[in-house]
Amino acid sequence: MPSSTLDDLIDAYTRVGIRNRVILDEFTLIARQLHRQRLGFIVLKGADVISRLYGVRGARPISDVDLLVHESDLPAIDRVLTNLGFTQQIDGNPSYASSERGLSLDLVTTIWYLDAQGLDDLWARALTRPFGDSVIACLDTADLLIYLTAYAVIHRGELSAAFVQDMKLLVEKESPEWPAVITRAQETWLQAPLYHGLRHVQKTVPTIAIPDTVICSLTPASKNELMLAWLLQKLVTTEPLPEIGHLLLFLTQPGIKKLIWLQQRLCPSPAFLSYRYGSMGQTMPWRIRLWRWYHLTEAGLILSGRVLRRLIPGSRPCS
Repeated sequence: MPSSTLDDLIDAYTRVGIRNRVILDEFTLIARQLHRQRLGFIVLKGADVISRLYGVRGARPISDVDLLVHESDLPAIDRVLTNLGFTQQIDGNPSYASSERGLSLDLVTTIWYLDAQGLDDLWARALTRPFGDSVIACLDTADLLIYLTAYAVIHRGELSAAFVQDMKLLVEKESPEWPAVITRAQETWLQAPLYHGLRHVQKTVPTIAIPDTVICSLTPASKNELMLAWLLQKLVTTEPLPEIGHLLLFLTQPGIKKLIWLQQRLCPSPAFLSYRYGSMGQTMPWRIRLWRWYHLTEAGLILSGRVLRRLIPGSRPCS
């Protein structure tokens, strides 16, 4: 390898490591404050994965810390973060940032594929582990495998190299209970997305210990599952399709929940409008709603064009 290339890799690793160290060290302080106030949280995605699976901070970049929290705790969490110098950001859910600390926090109160009972069960299964000089809660192994795969396939709509590496390390280091993975995937109607994601990982890393029986158990069987699997094969690849996650989140809702999901997007709650559009969401809700309908219609038409170009054989790739 040329010395210039090696130097670039070392520089990139160093920059990522320094940035990750700042984020994780600052979050350790936040975790201690939340514990003191008896406010529960589960660390999701990158901040959990980098410290749990990789062992070195420069191996995988993270940009913020994602937390699953209880909706009833949001006011108390807001007070804690505000007292620590964080300011609330305009986003689709509670989000906070501190330029002084170099840290952003993204809070969610639900997991989109779980109902209320499923969410309670996920909280009950959560593991605790050391995190710096504090302790955090994180998803159990089966839940983490399902969440990472569903997030990559449905939410992001991309089979990235980072996703494959995350899954490789998770399977190697934590040996998932595959019967639990299969059962929970079936309970949440995620067989087709997990089949698509895990099959890609298995093909990319042939040595990974994903049993063939697991892939067979997740293989789409019904007409709806087969159609969804075909769409995922066309739309969710290593080449991302911008904004495809919105369509996939709709398509993977089971039965009547599709209409509920669509209604929530077209007629969001006042709380969502406040998080998404700031004070205007409270002072001019109807104007914001009309503007949102126009924007969603326009975005839907653009996305439809991208999808059609991806589905029609021989068409040029979408940008």
